[in-house]
Amino acid sequence: MKDSRRSEAQPIKKIIDQETGAHVGWLYEWNTGDLEPMWCDGPKLDVRYEDIPPEELPLV
Repeated sequence: MKDSRRSEAQPIKKIIDQETGAHVGWLYEWNTGDLEPMWCDGPKLDVRYEDIPPEELPLV
């Protein structure tokens, strides 16, 4: 049976402001498969998601 409790997450995408091109957050995927944004300075509405370059991936 799949564990439905959130215990760990990892960033899977960068969140980029559509208008300015600024990096405004990270999209995390939890061990449950849930996706959740983590904002740098509050939520933004007009965004796009980009792959994370290998050099920016966290060490695990």
